[in-house]
Amino acid sequence: MPRLSAEDRRVELVDATVRVAVAEGLDAATVRRIAQEAGVPLGTVHYCFGSKAALISAVADSIEQPDIDTGLLESMPTEQALVAAFRAYWQQIGSDRRRQLLIYELLAHLSRGDEDSREIARRLLDRTYGAVLTVVRAFAAEQGRTLPVEPELLARLVIAVTDGVSLAWIVTSDDTQAQAVMETFARMLATVIDMSAVQA
Repeated sequence: MPRLSAEDRRVELVDATVRVAVAEGLDAATVRRIAQEAGVPLGTVHYCFGSKAALISAVADSIEQPDIDTGLLESMPTEQALVAAFRAYWQQIGSDRRRQLLIYELLAHLSRGDEDSREIARRLLDRTYGAVLTVVRAFAAEQGRTLPVEPELLARLVIAVTDGVSLAWIVTSDDTQAQAVMETFARMLATVIDMSAVQA
């Protein structure tokens, strides 16, 4: 077994946990199963993380969030900019089956746990909401638009739509339908934003 730094070993164990969770479900990701997947002694998992809860927390923190360059949308009309943003999201993150399955596994598993587990789930959701909120605020500023609702509420609405689309896509693998739903939502949202600007 190659000698790795503690940090590299932690990354390796997080990756092993993700592989098990996606393939077999998070309930199957016992410390013993994770050690087996990573090809390390059982004690290595305990040494690197101290507890399974700490390992699961590291897995939640490892999930990438959307990174949309809103500066590229600045000169576009509202509808074109929103459609482009949703397309970028889908290409970057939404169509990543492994990521979406992991998120659903984590949220379901953690929500059945104790208060510490539920806090990890809340932290994961807050990171997702925060990433989208950053995009929403940047979009409004760069477009010079007044949003029809508070940015925090709009960010949660966007997540509700994208999560619903992603969950259906995991089952159907229908890219055309997924993109059609999100682009329809983008156009409807653009209409509401433009109407709010006229009425302001």
